[in-house]
Amino acid sequence: MGGKRKFGQHFLIDESVVRKIIDFASISPDDTVVEIGPGRGILTSKLSGVSKRVIAIEIDRRLCSLLQDRLSTYKNISIINADALSYNYDEIPERFKVVSNLPYYLSTPITFKLIENRERIIDMILMFQREVADRIIANPGTKDYGNLSVVVQYRAEVHKLMDVGKGAFKPIPKVNSSVIRITPRKEPLVKVADEDLFFKIVKASFAYRRKTLKNNLKNLNFSDEFLGEVFKETDIKPSQRGETLSISDFARIANFIYSK
Repeated sequence: MGGKRKFGQHFLIDESVVRKIIDFASISPDDTVVEIGPGRGILTSKLSGVSKRVIAIEIDRRLCSLLQDRLSTYKNISIINADALSYNYDEIPERFKVVSNLPYYLSTPITFKLIENRERIIDMILMFQREVADRIIANPGTKDYGNLSVVVQYRAEVHKLMDVGKGAFKPIPKVNSSVIRITPRKEPLVKVADEDLFFKIVKASFAYRRKTLKNNLKNLNFSDEFLGEVFKETDIKPSQRGETLSISDFARIANFIYSK
C-alpha cells in the first residue's frame, strides 16, 4: 500500500496559497515553526526562509527521506519522522508557532493534541477540510456548533482566514479546505470549577443532537429531580438542545453541579 494512500495526504501544490499562509502566520526571524505533515515540502521550504528554524514532523518514513534529499541545502530545517499525536512537544525548548496543512483524517485529534500543548504555542495557522474548520469556528445556534467548537473556543480564539479550492492539491481531494487561525488564550474563555466535569457535560449535551438537554444529561446518571434543580438555578430550559447553549451556559451548569 503506497505511503500516500496509507496516510491519506493531499499535497498542497498552489504557490499562491502557500504565500498567503506564510503572510497570515506573520513569522519573524526569531520564530521557531512546527509543521505537521509537511508532505513534499512546498510550505516547509518557504517557512525556512522567514523563520529561525522549522521542525517538520512527518509520520511517513518514505516522505521523510524524500524531504531530506529535497531540503538538504536548507540548514534550519529539522525533519522528524514521528507521529504528531505522540510527539513530545516539550522537547522544543522555546515557544513556537504551528503552520500546517493538516492530514485530514487526523486533523481533529491533532488539534486536541496542540490545544493540550497550548502553553508552548504562540499561534497556529492550520488548514482543515472545510467542514471541520466550520465546526471549530461555529457559533451557538448553528448546525456546525458542537463539542469540537466548545473545546477549542474555550481554550483559544479562532478565526477563519480563507477558503481553499480542491485544485490547490494533488491528488485532488473530494472536499474543499479552509485555513483558520487558532490562538491559545492566556486564560480559558470562562471560569469553570472542574474542567473534567465541564467537558463531560459538554460532550453529553451533544451526544444525541435531536435529544433535549435534559434527556442527554440523564445519561450522566443525574436524577430528574436533580436536573430540575440544575435547570431552575441556571435559568436554562430542560427542553433546549445542546447546540443552543453558549460556552458560558455550559460553565453555569457545570459549576452548579460541582457546587452540590
